[in-house]
Amino acid sequence: MILTLGFVVVALLLLTVVVSAAGVHLERKRLLALADLLALEAADAVADNPYFVPDQAASGAGGVPLTEAAVRAAVDGYLRDNPDTATAWDEFAVLDATTPDGRSAQVRLGAVVRPALLSWVLAPWSDGIVLQAESTARGS
Repeated sequence: MILTLGFVVVALLLLTVVVSAAGVHLERKRLLALADLLALEAADAVADNPYFVPDQAASGAGGVPLTEAAVRAAVDGYLRDNPDTATAWDEFAVLDATTPDGRSAQVRLGAVVRPALLSWVLAPWSDGIVLQAESTARGS
């Protein structure tokens, strides 16, 4: 009887760890999907300056130049227009929204998630687990 009770306790603790780890993994995937979406949105942003850069057209690169301000404005605009996208996480933040080369947008997000089930095994993470996701998209 004692051995059975011990096995049940261990099995329940293991179940809490597996369920919580799966939940955190799924939340990270959702954060990564949002980072992808924001990077794509920012890659389509057009700067207020000229549409085509003359020296790029001469070299054959062409394209619409991106600026740091346009990328950040596109990310902030999307989050402002779609407030439900970030409400699932605690302490959600856009850590970085830049353009490294003027043609691609890079977005880095951060959030804090809490384990789905708490037990004494998961007590050290009761304040939450910090997640980060980064995505880069290239404009046309």
